[in-house]
Order: sequence, then C-alpha cells, then structure tokens
Amino acid sequence: MITTSQVLTVLSLALLIDGGLGEVNICSNVVDNLFLPAIGNCSNYYLCVAGKAVPRSCSENYYFDARDQQCVDVSEVRCLPNCPAQGVSSFCYDRTCTKYVLCFSGEPVLRECADGLQYNAETDRCDFPQYVDCVDNLCVRQNNPDSIVYIASKSQCDKYYICVDGLPANQSCASGLQFNPACNCCDFPSRANCTVESLQRNIQPFARVPPRVADISCPAEGAHFFAHKTRKEAYYYCLNGRGVTLDCTPGLVYDAKLEECREPQFVKG
Repeated sequence: MITTSQVLTVLSLALLIDGGLGEVNICSNVVDNLFLPAIGNCSNYYLCVAGKAVPRSCSENYYFDARDQQCVDVSEVRCLPNCPAQGVSSFCYDRTCTKYVLCFSGEPVLRECADGLQYNAETDRCDFPQYVDCVDNLCVRQNNPDSIVYIASKSQCDKYYICVDGLPANQSCASGLQFNPACNCCDFPSRANCTVESLQRNIQPFARVPPRVADISCPAEGAHFFAHKTRKEAYYYCLNGRGVTLDCTPGLVYDAKLEECREPQFVKG
C-alpha cells in the first residue's frame, strides 16, 4: 500500500522535474530493479521497473543509500546533498549517469543529458562519455555467476568493468591487449577495434566561479531555460525572476527545443 508520505514525495518530485523542462523520467536508461533516491527526502526511494518509478520508503529510523542499494542506519547513510543557499552548482542523481540536479540559490531542478552524454561532476554539466566513463546505471543488483555482466570502458581501450553486487569493478587488460565486447575478453587491438578519443581540457565548474548574471528579463515565477542571444554554446537559466548565464561543454551547443546541451549534428534550426 502506498502511504500518504509516498504520494507527497511523488508530487514534490513531479514539481521538481517539471520546472520548464518537460517530464524527466528518472528510470530511463537504467537497468531494471535498480533503486534510485528521492530528492530532498532520505527516507524515500524508488524502484525502477520497465522504465517506471515505483515509490518506496525505509522503515522508521532508516535511510536509503543509493550506493548500497538498501536502507541503512543513519550513521552509515550517504544521502543526496542539499542545494547550497547561494550560487550555482550541481550534483549527480545517483546511479543514473545521465541525470543531475542543477542548483541555483538553494533551489533544485532535475536535468537529463541527451544523446548518450553523461553528467560530469567535475565540470557541473553534461559531457562526452569518454571524459566521465560512468556505468553505474548498467549494473544489476544481483550477482549471477551464469550471466556475468561485462561493460567496456568509454575512456580507455584496455579498461573494462565487471558488475559485482550491483556496482562496477574496474578491470584492466594485460599490456598490448584491448577489451573486446564481442567476446567479453581481452583481445588483440586488430580484433577489438576500439577507438577512444581523449583530450586534455581545462573547464571551470559552475560551483568554482562567480555566477554570471543573465542579460535578459526573466519571468517572475518558475524555472525556465532560454537560448543565449548571441552564443550557441551558452544559455540562460531563470528562476523566479533571477537569471544566470551557463556554458555548455566545449564541442556542444544549446538546443532550445530540448533545453539541454547537445552535439551540433543533433540540433536543428
């Protein structure tokens, strides 16, 4: 039976994810039977089944830990952080790889990266997968010795992951070999056919630089995202009449229809 507190949590989450973004499905692009945390309430969480979120609650005096995928004592719990009262920052929506919470003046808004891009906690924004290499959303909770889950790294050809107890364990091939998803084994490069591009970059995260005030008039109420007036790689975030200017990751441009940063080939008009 779903309790009143669970209903209220679902309603508050619905308000959070609808701030001018359209609906964000928290259970998209994750494996079935994965538990996800409730934002702003450490006692509640969700079970993802066939792409849908089923609300659940921990017993009294227990709190949900997304990393451990279970309810634990308060002394052991690692909850989602709260938004700081001032400035712009963000944090990962645990175990999803593509979703994150954008914070502005203490208010959270749930966001989702597009087209296979992943959230980069070091830069506060969506980024190319090879710079993040997150696979937490692909590991099932139960170990199955007859069906071991292997996942290729997005950042290094000789690196891969094995899912253990619902979490990815780093593995590396012997020198000169690369991971081949076709056989889930380390193989000769000519057969692995791995191509990973990697560049050194210097991107300042939103949280470490002073917020830049938006040079537009923002709506008096609600959360809104707008394309920048002159720069394709930037956009405005407005919250209750106040606005800031944010930048996409280098190589991405802002898509006003999707309201997120994307690779240029996916943006029309």
